[in-house]
Amino acid sequence: MFLTKNVLYVFLNLKVSPMGLLSFVAMVFGSLVSVFSGSWVGMWLGLEINLLGFIVLMNPEGVVVIEPCIKYFVVQSLGSGMVLVSFLANEAYLSNFLEVFLMLGLMLKSGLAPLHFWLPSVVNSSSWFVGGMILTWQKLAPFVLVGWTFSSSMLIASAVLLALIGGVGGLNQHSVRALMAYSSLVHSSWMLMALLSSFSLFLLYWIIYSVSAFLMFWSCSYYNKQFLKSKMRAFVGCCSLLMLSGLPPFLGFFTKVLVFLSVNSVALFVCVLGSVVSLKYYISFFFSLVFGSPYSDIFYYKNSFWLGFISLYLNVVGFVVLVLFFFT
Repeated sequence: MFLTKNVLYVFLNLKVSPMGLLSFVAMVFGSLVSVFSGSWVGMWLGLEINLLGFIVLMNPEGVVVIEPCIKYFVVQSLGSGMVLVSFLANEAYLSNFLEVFLMLGLMLKSGLAPLHFWLPSVVNSSSWFVGGMILTWQKLAPFVLVGWTFSSSMLIASAVLLALIGGVGGLNQHSVRALMAYSSLVHSSWMLMALLSSFSLFLLYWIIYSVSAFLMFWSCSYYNKQFLKSKMRAFVGCCSLLMLSGLPPFLGFFTKVLVFLSVNSVALFVCVLGSVVSLKYYISFFFSLVFGSPYSDIFYYKNSFWLGFISLYLNVVGFVVLVLFFFT
């Protein structure tokens, strides 16, 4: 009962304007149109609706965030233009032209290597909510389109690059947002490998990653320095971080095991290597939360204990449920 009251307190204190709510609906609707559309025109239109809604969310009322908004808009517009050109090229029966532009456009929009250069910069200069949305919901539609259009060799090559760049790139980061951006590159490599097996496996991995990543961003946005006075609270608050890291027995480990068992490719060992390297900055961040934070963009909040408790509950219960579901 006490947990429920604290969770309701957090939700009721979220400030949502009518324009923000409308933009959020447009963003979700655009992604769903892209995923379920049966034509390239519908897919492109859904991506544009999603972009327009998300751009408004990046600039809430009374707040002007120019740099990340412009960067994101330019990159996404360029990617959408490439997708549109590929559609027009298809109408003219220029298959090679179509394939090149379609792959480049989708790689740019989804932040796949080697066209991932914009992702850490935009996430690092955005708000916690916007950064969390870029790394979770905004990946859904482009990744589904990537799975439909990319060949197996292209998926594997991009996954290998993402695992290496994400693992090494996060080692020297001193910002939580940048660290999470490079972490998402490693997780994106696993999502691409999951697409090789089935869409359902990709969707399961994406859902679990999205929940843990958004809890992480949400927790960081509600922290304040009084939180550090309780080491146990700091420890529990790190549960969402451990869920992201993929350490057993957390949910992130379970999804990686499912991908490993479902996909027969040597590239999976590169993904494992990237995940092992990324553990270094996960563990550094973990000890920073427990013993004092050197990260420049972390603020602690007195009720974040309950966000951490939610993460712990999801990890333990979710892991047990998924194990019973898949192995019984």
